[in-house]
Amino acid sequence: MKPENGSETGQNIRRTKILPQAARELLEETTLIIASNRGPIEFQEEPDGSLSTKRGTGGVVTAVSAVSRYTDPIWVASAMTSGDRLRHEQAEAAGETVVTPDESDFRLRFVVTDEDTYDLYYNHISNPLLWFLQHYLWDTPRSPDIDAETWRAWDEGYVPANRAFASEIVAAADAGAGTPVVMLQDYHLYLAPGYIREMRPDIIMQHFIHIPWPDPDYWRLIPSKMRTAICRSMLANDVIGFQAPGHARSFMNTCQANLDDVDLDYRSGSVTWKGHITRVRHYPISIDVDAVRETAQEEDALRHEEHLEMFWNEHTIIRVDRAEPSKNIVRGFHAYDRFLEKHPEFLGKVNFIAFLVPSRLEVPEYVDYLDDINTIVGRINTKYANAAEQDGVAWEPINLFIGDDYHRALAAMKWYDILMVNAVIDGMNLVAKEGALLNQRNGVLILSEGAGVYQQLGDYTLNVSPTDIEGTADQIYRALTMDESERARRAEELRESIIEQDILEWIYRQLNDIADARDAARV
Repeated sequence: MKPENGSETGQNIRRTKILPQAARELLEETTLIIASNRGPIEFQEEPDGSLSTKRGTGGVVTAVSAVSRYTDPIWVASAMTSGDRLRHEQAEAAGETVVTPDESDFRLRFVVTDEDTYDLYYNHISNPLLWFLQHYLWDTPRSPDIDAETWRAWDEGYVPANRAFASEIVAAADAGAGTPVVMLQDYHLYLAPGYIREMRPDIIMQHFIHIPWPDPDYWRLIPSKMRTAICRSMLANDVIGFQAPGHARSFMNTCQANLDDVDLDYRSGSVTWKGHITRVRHYPISIDVDAVRETAQEEDALRHEEHLEMFWNEHTIIRVDRAEPSKNIVRGFHAYDRFLEKHPEFLGKVNFIAFLVPSRLEVPEYVDYLDDINTIVGRINTKYANAAEQDGVAWEPINLFIGDDYHRALAAMKWYDILMVNAVIDGMNLVAKEGALLNQRNGVLILSEGAGVYQQLGDYTLNVSPTDIEGTADQIYRALTMDESERARRAEELRESIIEQDILEWIYRQLNDIADARDAARV
């Protein structure tokens, strides 16, 4: 049921941000190249042989796309679909190096590798090896096992894929005007900066890491050859950005632990190695406030909003996540079960609705975790099958929505009483920001201390240790019994913080630091 007392306070807060002069000059004088595994557009083959386009999914694409407001960048990305490969072949046949999709702000260059190379690079090294490592997810007495197949994936997948990216980036730079600036994204491309620097020493490079960076001791779970190669290549960048200060410090410490003659300056945030200075910064990523609000009012979202009304209860808890281990979904359901055990007065009065997106189903650990989610939901729903009724129908305490539907997720965010974000560890977690921005019920955010967004929003949320099931259950009770004035105050402070530190702030800070690095290189 929708509230009659929902607050619209803060919904219309708007601050005008002007692109700083240094960043404006940078974009006017250079060719900007963005590089990531996934591109902003995916081509799909239709039954009639034609090609259609679909916006690329994922937080990286959404965040970085905002830079197109100020320039016309070239985006270098993997050809991930058969449609991508076909479009690349069509471009080559026409003598074109750049694909410009209809109604797109980007010029796109594809990196094409054979399917086996891509599989080794993506499904064996990037995911799960690096992803699990950087999220502290390994069950270390049992995994990982760096065996012959892992080394083959490194030598015949990750290394050549990164070389292919570097070659395509340099080709884009050679075809552009001015001093090229390259903004690399994430853990898929750790080796690319080193190869780029060998081919074009003059290129200004910035690399943003969207996921956590673990401490040096944890990096020792992978062989010295791998982690040393990563550190060497990353220090070819002029600027490296992380989500949080702790991740930046861990990176600097990892370089010192794996390379000789590294000079760290924590005060200035820099690493000097072999005469090259790399600035190490943190830029908490955020959301495009206006775009999120506009999308939440589109016809698809409003249609979902009307449909979802039947799932709301007197109290409603939601979560919106990829169905993968770092999101800690199973423990969240255990905490909800424990809450119902401790507070039976809420039986039949509270619904937990989970919107989960299957992710990386080529990786066995992800398939197993999705099975675990379905098992615990079935067990809890069976346990309370006869506990209460809701509108004359047996109450079902948990409802699962499986699938990738952004409009549906935004529609749900408007009406929660609790948004559960209890990730084991996250680079940031933009769901927390989207939910707090859109919610009209003064909903409470239960937030893990392991989420990167905790650094920004933790003062306004109910915080939990990700493994503390009992504590999370207690925070659910506290949220549902919180005084309305306190709920309103917390909700307002969340919105103001998110609007103030939006995606433009994230971009501006990076462009300013890139401009500084370029100016220093000219001296």
